[in-house]
Amino acid sequence: MFRSLLVFFILILVSVIFGTPNPSGGDSELLYEWVTLDYDWPSAADREAYIASGRYIVENNALAGVKSYDGDIYVTVPRWRPGVPSTLNKVINNGTAYVLQPYPSWAMQEVGNYSALQFVQSMEIDSRGWMWILDVGRLNILANASLIVNGPPKLIIWDLNANCPVREFVFPDDVLPYNNSWANDIVVDQANGFAYITDTKPTGGIVIYNFNTNQARRFDDVSMHGTQGNNITINGTTFVVAPMGTDGIALSHDLETLYYCDLSNENVFSVPTFYLRNFALTSPEIATHLTNVGVKGYSDGMTFTNQNQLVFANQAQSALYVWDVTTPLEEAQFVVGDNDTMEWIDTFGFNSEEGTLLFTSNKLLKWFYGSMQFDGSDGANFRVWSVSLPNGAGSYLMGVEPNPKHLTCLVED
Repeated sequence: MFRSLLVFFILILVSVIFGTPNPSGGDSELLYEWVTLDYDWPSAADREAYIASGRYIVENNALAGVKSYDGDIYVTVPRWRPGVPSTLNKVINNGTAYVLQPYPSWAMQEVGNYSALQFVQSMEIDSRGWMWILDVGRLNILANASLIVNGPPKLIIWDLNANCPVREFVFPDDVLPYNNSWANDIVVDQANGFAYITDTKPTGGIVIYNFNTNQARRFDDVSMHGTQGNNITINGTTFVVAPMGTDGIALSHDLETLYYCDLSNENVFSVPTFYLRNFALTSPEIATHLTNVGVKGYSDGMTFTNQNQLVFANQAQSALYVWDVTTPLEEAQFVVGDNDTMEWIDTFGFNSEEGTLLFTSNKLLKWFYGSMQFDGSDGANFRVWSVSLPNGAGSYLMGVEPNPKHLTCLVED
């Protein structure tokens, strides 16, 4: 009897340490989980001052983006609503708990200072260690309309190794409108010097940034406009899906195909990047080359591997899938899923040191509709997971030679 119990507890311990195997053969590991998000404050007095002034409203802080570089994990807390003290952070252990350390500094998180970061939801880190930080510019876009603060969106390229800016680009108003846009997600073609960005508001769109010429343009199409009247059921609760525009985006490993989707439509679309990189083409001309790839279910972020696979979540199933794009979409392979701990898989990143995929889960619709519990009665709300993909697949950036390899740090371009 004692021996059986001992084996049982050893098996539980092994599962906790190494993760839980899933049917596809990958191992999932819970890296971090929080009921509420807290920060690496300069002092306890600073924390209390932020709370007293409304600059830190605990229930308005929700986890979204995740990326990894050189052993560090970076996450974003979008300023969807007031009271988010730091929008771009590094996860650290302060000796008692895992907290969010403002990155690159507290000074760079100042609300109202447009030389600092205003609202970061997504970023990408290329193989050089450049973090392409997408600053929405606007504040409180998911709050009451009277609280929305408009401002210019920008792209900051930050060298993580040298800890300094490489470039800052402020998008023109006709590319990302200062009073009506939501620069949501970003992928990077580090070989040709392009970034592709989804705009979720008001009707969706894709923005293309050319690093070489330091210019940006916009591509619009009806496939990006979102869909009215759809519902989604997650864990027995049915939510109304707002007609949100373009959200998820992924770039193929050969850099030749861009995939995108929106939150209120179950389809995924693709377009050859050859046409997106040609700034002389109009949106209608580019649109003639679009493909409706098929139905994948409702999902948020997406990514691509170095083995020709599109990675996405099915939110109704709280599950992660990979799809070999040379096969029918219906043959997408289940990787891992859990109704309790992977509700609303949001954003992806790759841990190149360990060869694993990172993703966040954040119960986003509960947060959005005000039913999230912050007392722990519903378990953790925000999690960061690591999972091994089939066949050891890695990032779409693996093996892609960056150009230029290095660039001196600049205060301004």
